[in-house]
Amino acid sequence: MGAPREDDRAGDDRAGDDPAGDDRGRDDREAIDRAFAELVAHYHLTADRPDPLPPRTADPESPLRVEPEPPRVEPIQSWADRHPLFAGAEVPAKPEPEPDERYVPEPQPPMARPRLPILLAWAGIAFAAVVVLLAAFGIRLPSWTGWLAVGGFMGGFGVLVFHLPRSRPPGDDGAVV
Repeated sequence: MGAPREDDRAGDDRAGDDPAGDDRGRDDREAIDRAFAELVAHYHLTADRPDPLPPRTADPESPLRVEPEPPRVEPIQSWADRHPLFAGAEVPAKPEPEPDERYVPEPQPPMARPRLPILLAWAGIAFAAVVVLLAAFGIRLPSWTGWLAVGGFMGGFGVLVFHLPRSRPPGDDGAVV
């Protein structure tokens, strides 16, 4: 814990006062930029290099000068190229359906008119839904309207559950296609 060491002080002197240190830092940055540009330029090449290039001659007009061939890059085959889901969709031509073979469903029977208790049950549930929506939009209603909506919902729900069929016909699993 004594006085600062000699090399600490020397490092402080180099950092701020020596203008050559700035040039060296600039040269280092330029060298780093060149190295990075070279890495980016050769990024697409593989790690396995082809045969080494023949040595270059000093004279560019020499008949021994061999121009290097650019590296051949073969297209990369990925697993998706061979997978049936990603293969080109070959759509077969659809044959024209013959007019005689068309399916025409039979007309539906007319809907039966609901009985009065079921109609009133649905009206009670709808009244409760309207009261809830009005209250959600901030419209003030008398308190008896709220109690009537609660009673209408509970009564309507009870009537509809009571009128559900208690058993199914034999052989009917409930699926409708």
